[in-house]
Amino acid sequence: MVLSLSRSSVAFTLLLLFVPEYIGRVRPPGLRSALLFAIVTALWVMLATGPEETVANERRSARGSGLLFWIIAGTFFAGVTALAVRKYYVLGYVGQDLAYFAQIMHTTLNGHLFWGSLLQDLLYSHTVTTDFAGHNSPIMFLFLPFYALFPSPITLLVLRNVAMVACIFPAYHIARIYTADKNARLWGAAFLFLPAIYYQTSFDFYPLSFVALPLLYTLLFYLRGEYRQFLCWLGLTLLVREDLALFAIMLACVALLQRKNSRWVLTPLLGGVVWGALSYLYVLPHALHGASFVTDACFSHLGQTPAQMLTRVCSSPQTTLLPHNNLVYLKQLLTPTGLLLPFASPLVLTSLPFLAINLLAGPGRCITTVIAAQYSVVPSVLLFISALLCATGRGLPAKLAHLGLRSARVPPLVFLSLSLGTLVFLTGALQEDELRMKAWTGEARRVAAFVPAGASVAAPRYLLPLLANRDCLYQTHRLQQYHSAVYEYLILDSDWRHIDAAAEYESAYRTLLHDAPLDSRYRVIYRTSAFMVLRDPSVKGRGCFPQPGGAS
Repeated sequence: MVLSLSRSSVAFTLLLLFVPEYIGRVRPPGLRSALLFAIVTALWVMLATGPEETVANERRSARGSGLLFWIIAGTFFAGVTALAVRKYYVLGYVGQDLAYFAQIMHTTLNGHLFWGSLLQDLLYSHTVTTDFAGHNSPIMFLFLPFYALFPSPITLLVLRNVAMVACIFPAYHIARIYTADKNARLWGAAFLFLPAIYYQTSFDFYPLSFVALPLLYTLLFYLRGEYRQFLCWLGLTLLVREDLALFAIMLACVALLQRKNSRWVLTPLLGGVVWGALSYLYVLPHALHGASFVTDACFSHLGQTPAQMLTRVCSSPQTTLLPHNNLVYLKQLLTPTGLLLPFASPLVLTSLPFLAINLLAGPGRCITTVIAAQYSVVPSVLLFISALLCATGRGLPAKLAHLGLRSARVPPLVFLSLSLGTLVFLTGALQEDELRMKAWTGEARRVAAFVPAGASVAAPRYLLPLLANRDCLYQTHRLQQYHSAVYEYLILDSDWRHIDAAAEYESAYRTLLHDAPLDSRYRVIYRTSAFMVLRDPSVKGRGCFPQPGGAS
């Protein structure tokens, strides 16, 4: 027993991976340090008290009961979904994106294909009439039957969490190719606690989150060599979004490096090229009708042309590719899989385009280098499976993943511990505040109830999910930027801090807060020190759906 404890003490070397957090700009509080030490100590105890089996013996072990596996998946789903729903009820979401996707479900079911005034009248040089102007995401058609049955943003949150938790099964089956059943279950559990995966379950809703499940199944059947199933899941993966064409093309390169049969090279290559061409040369231009993104272009900080962008990246990589925030993001993304361990597998090539996109866009206006954002899902999945392949293989990478110990359960336990340790440093007051009932939350919900079903409305963005099922919906802090906003009701919050938007919008919002009650068009129907609801009777019954090309 003493010898086992001594050998397993190598687990404490994992603390070295968190040294950067302690030499950064802000020293972590004592509670985080205590939790990190507790996690590593628990790993040490599990490694020391577990059965001393060799990999060969573990492969021969009988298939155990899957009850615990189902309990883990069910408990995880119940817990994260309860948090997601509570966050909705306490108005903890930023609001505009969750409301936007709920709105386009509503409008599609009522005859306008993925139309949403909330963003399509705002983010383009002129109004567009479908979400396909931004992304080619046919996966959204799968959400419509569920939204028709339960027309609420909560439906989207639950669907998203079902998809995220279901990832435990393909992750398990991938691990099962290389290790015993009981260890494969540990790999499945470790996947759920990857920070980028865990935080998808409580982040704002985005269709890109759904890519994790088909992506894992695509990799599963690729690794098994089951071509027909691979073909189906690759197709479903591509349908999530246009940029998944890059994954298919890079997977073809991996297949070529691994000297697979030609169909394993040509199928993803042709699939990626055709999907990319269809998306970028037909679907997106057709939906844009000549419009372009105006304020929120992810790469506008790099230049206006590809040549300018390339020049700037090459001349100043420290500000365009690897500024401080990007380095922090890479650390958070890579720590759960042992930092450089995934790069020992050829499969890691599939993650490189997405890592590059995220890092290049990060210093701009997009949130691509926020670990909880949807942009982190694709690289996180690919890095995890790459690390799994290395840890269950042979050679130095596998020895490092095993910490020099013999048991095949060591790598998944190590990855799980590293994920939990990373979550300790990612979770703080912000996440607590998102789940906390504020003093003004109850009144805000009552204010939203003043707006009749279907009536056009402009409101603070945290209220938008409650108001999503209507054709005409706008956010007040950017109201002056809409091309042709049509709203019968106007909801104003007197405290700018509740809106939690960029400072550049504060001046316009305060002007609106001052001028709107003085405007003769409006009738004040509700007013307290915290909120005001105004109504413009002349707008009643007016629609806001534009004609293609910007004409109203």
